[in-house]
Amino acid sequence: MEVAQVLKEEIRENILKAALQEFFDKGYKTAAMRNIAKQAKIPTGLIYSYYENKEALFDAVLRPVLYDWERVLTAGGENESHHTDSEIYGLSKAEIECILNLFDHRQEFIILIDKSDGTKYENEKERFIKDIEEHLNKHRNDDMDDEVFLHIIANNFVDGLMQIMYHYSGKEWAIMILHKLSKMYLSGIGL
Repeated sequence: MEVAQVLKEEIRENILKAALQEFFDKGYKTAAMRNIAKQAKIPTGLIYSYYENKEALFDAVLRPVLYDWERVLTAGGENESHHTDSEIYGLSKAEIECILNLFDHRQEFIILIDKSDGTKYENEKERFIKDIEEHLNKHRNDDMDDEVFLHIIANNFVDGLMQIMYHYSGKEWAIMILHKLSKMYLSGIGL
C-alpha cells in the first residue's frame, strides 16, 4: 500500500474518531465540523475531501449500528444458540449477535437513539420500539390483546438496553444484565 493511501486512511480514521466523540458529547445539532477538525488535528476544509457534509459524516459514524431491526428480529426465530456465555433469555442467535455488536459500538448506538435530533435518524428509537412491539405481538403465547401493554414492554426494554449502554462495565456484565432484563420482560408476557 502506498504511503499516501496509508496517510489518507489514517486521516479518515482520525476524522471518524473525532466525529464520534463530538457527536457523542454534543449530539448532531450542536456538533461542529471545526471542533471535529481540531480534534483530528486537520484543517476544517480537509474534512470535506472525505465527507460531503456533516450529514455524510454522521452516516459514516453510525454505519456500525444501522440495522434493519425487523430483519434482525425475524432472522432467527427462537433462541437457536446452545448454552453459551452469550446466551440471553428469549433472544435468537441473530438478535444476540446484533446486541453484542451494539455493545462493541455503544457510543454510536447512544448517538443513534438519543442524540440524532435533526437527522433522518431522529425517529430511530420509535422505529426500534415499534419493530420490537410487532415482534412480541407475533410471538406471545397467550391471548393478551392489549397493544398498549406491549408498547410499554417494548419501550421499557429499549430504555433498559440504553441504560446498559450508558452504564456499561464490560461485555460479561452487560450480557448478564440483558439476560435478566429479557427474562423479566419476556417471561412476564408469556414468551
